Amino acid sequence: PTYRNADNIGRLLKNGIDGVLVNFRDKRVAFVVSDGTYTSADPDSSTIDAAIAGVKDGFGNGLPENVLVAVTPYEGYLQNFVPGKGSALKLVYEELAFCDAKLAIILDGDLRNDMVTWHRAFRKVSDFHFRMFPNDEMFVTARYARHFVDASLTRFVVGPLTTLMGIFVPGGISGDICLSAGSVALERGKWTEERLKYGTDISTTFDNLANPDSIIYELYLGAKLHDITDEAKLSVMPGEVIGAALERILHYRELIQENLKHEILLGHPVRWGPEQTGIEFIDPGYTNVFNVEQKVATLVKKWPEFRSDIEVILGQEKTERLAREVRLLQDAARNLQGSLRFLEFGQEKWIDALYMGLAFLLKKEEIGVVKRAFNYLYTAAFLEFCKDRLEDLGLDTFEKVVKAQDHLGVPPEKAQEFYEEKVDRVAFDLAKKFFEGRKRILNYAADFS
Repeated sequence: PTYRNADNIGRLLKNGIDGVLVNFRDKRVAFVVSDGTYTSADPDSSTIDAAIAGVKDGFGNGLPENVLVAVTPYEGYLQNFVPGKGSALKLVYEELAFCDAKLAIILDGDLRNDMVTWHRAFRKVSDFHFRMFPNDEMFVTARYARHFVDASLTRFVVGPLTTLMGIFVPGGISGDICLSAGSVALERGKWTEERLKYGTDISTTFDNLANPDSIIYELYLGAKLHDITDEAKLSVMPGEVIGAALERILHYRELIQENLKHEILLGHPVRWGPEQTGIEFIDPGYTNVFNVEQKVATLVKKWPEFRSDIEVILGQEKTERLAREVRLLQDAARNLQGSLRFLEFGQEKWIDALYMGLAFLLKKEEIGVVKRAFNYLYTAAFLEFCKDRLEDLGLDTFEKVVKAQDHLGVPPEKAQEFYEEKVDRVAFDLAKKFFEGRKRILNYAADFS
């Protein structure tokens, strides 16, 4: 799937073909670029042109016999005109039914990783799976370092919610996955608009977690080198990812309610670490996407927009406490001096909010209220996580963060330990605590008559 990736897609395609020539030279491989840049209203062919140019530059004398490249806009496929990553992948998933492909590798269009090493890892795990488990489906998620201000939804929403299915999948919306043809077949049929926009990754993860014939793998790929994005900004995209996840929770509610009622052990994917993939830790580097002034202003400005939904979930008393924190932050926003602060909405409060929101969802089946409340509350919780990481780096005042935020990252010599202990372990602890206390969802459900 691509959207305005003209600066990268040509290089990614060429490198991907190089990876195929090394790792899949005995297979027939089709590269499909499903582009959302070009639409009938705005016929911007820049990404499509760049994709084709990249292939021609690398293979001017013609593609290898075992490689096909197809580049197409997805608008209007099956009379669907909803823009979004989900629509881009819907085209691929549906068309796969008309060929004999055994494997689908889905990669984001902004990736800057070395595809030769990635395809080597995908080949190794797929060969292993098809040899050892020929009658089971395969769903491979990625594990890699991501900048601590990146992947907010992955760490604070998707990770905990996957545990409702009995397995913690930290890369549930990584965007870089590998599926057997049977796993792709699970994704055919009618999709919600939220899924057609941005909620496809979490939905695919839930579908494979629910499928008793799917084996889930976690493949270590070093780091995700891409255009780091700021998800936690109370925009449309996080809400649609959350909404798609909530829809799947309702879809699989019987399985989830069984997991809530009974004592079960938290499962994990089949893990392939650096020793199996041959890929070592990669530093995610530095970014300028985190702007503390904008973060504070957004939390304050958008509070009235989300307050009523939050009160439905948290109740009047807890909502008023949060409102007081918003007022304190508003005072701090006038000069942004002194100690760094946000809304004091830490991990324990966020876990409790997850329980209450899911209780309301299972009782009332109203996705919209929960989606909007979670959008604000997860943002508040993620910013507390960012605050802790910034303080770990010695950035404990607004002034220090403002000075550093145009080049924000971890010193290279400290990066691996930082991301393993201060980021990945914290995300795992959050999901584990949520899972261990999940029966509180049933207790809270009694409060929503």
